Amino acid sequence: MKRTLSRMQFINLGLLLLTLIFIITSGVSNAAVASADSQEIISQSHDGETGVISARESNVEWTANQQPWTKSRMLDAKPYPLPNVGGLPTTLSELPRPAGDPIFIPSTPPDNTSPAFQVENDFENLSGDSLFGYDYPAPFTRYENFDDYTVFPYSTVGVLFFKQNGTDYRCSAASIGNNALWTAGHCVHDGSGTVDGWSENVVFAPAYEDGNTPFGTWSFYDLVTRVAWFSGGDFRFDIGGVILELNASNQTVNDLVGSLGFAYNLNPNQHWFNIGYPVDSPFDGKSMQICAASFARNDPFYTSPIPMAMGCDMTPGSSGGPWIINFSGSPGNTNYINGNNSYRYTGLNEEIYSPYYSDAAKDLLGYLSPDTRLRTNILLPIIKK
Repeated sequence: MKRTLSRMQFINLGLLLLTLIFIITSGVSNAAVASADSQEIISQSHDGETGVISARESNVEWTANQQPWTKSRMLDAKPYPLPNVGGLPTTLSELPRPAGDPIFIPSTPPDNTSPAFQVENDFENLSGDSLFGYDYPAPFTRYENFDDYTVFPYSTVGVLFFKQNGTDYRCSAASIGNNALWTAGHCVHDGSGTVDGWSENVVFAPAYEDGNTPFGTWSFYDLVTRVAWFSGGDFRFDIGGVILELNASNQTVNDLVGSLGFAYNLNPNQHWFNIGYPVDSPFDGKSMQICAASFARNDPFYTSPIPMAMGCDMTPGSSGGPWIINFSGSPGNTNYINGNNSYRYTGLNEEIYSPYYSDAAKDLLGYLSPDTRLRTNILLPIIKK
């Protein structure tokens, strides 16, 4: 039997089709607007030459009344989840050569007034073109710092407390000069590409130990990361900076704790001292932990700059902790940050990865330098090592 639709049924069907078309086109339009908004934020708030973006320049609206970080609040803060990625990494057989010359920027202990200088090293003298990595698990030594936390260079490392997406978190960070810190990108922004992804209510407690803050705390002024991290969570650029306010005595953090040096464009065959404050078991976040290990592998899942791994079993809370080469209590050509805790592969809990410090890291450092007065002036004497 042949059935025909009535006029009213035709009208209802037409209305239904129009509604579906409206929903679909609105979704596409909204997505386009969201994408355009994200691009507008990036285009207005970063240096196109360096690919660096800051929170203040992206017109973030932080809560006017920031809640104080009491000792109990610090103890209750959750460790920021250490990002995990799936799959199994392999080791490259050839060494990707740095795009630029290796550069070393020396560390400075507190109240040091020595003239600043740079040290340039010959890439070929650092090591050969072969990577001397390890199969998993890579060897490492991990120990708790039983030395005085207030002694340089331990004094430069501390806990970064902050709120992100409504939750109190903590990461690790280190002083890099006068009023700035170096940490992981995910500790300052969640990588979502939105203004709301910035951390807020950020304070730094250098030499933090068991809830005690021997140097006091510093509140933040601004947050900085790479655009590639901000817009898409690219682990090759999981690096971040924090510009701090002066403390109540009108001092910079560097005045009291000193600053670590910085090294980039190096051969990855290095030996690092990785310092952080892991919280999850078997740790409790109250002490400074140190992993000593050499290059384990790089991550060929990525193109250059390719992240690199070292053996270390630190847990969440250690994010942003510095990887230091030439670790020493002496000033000068020592204590160079050359990596930071970024991510690990799921189930491979005895290795941790860092972005490779290329010119991208140098650009972030250069963005911070007007505020930190770091020793990055290329007119300074170049000393062959």
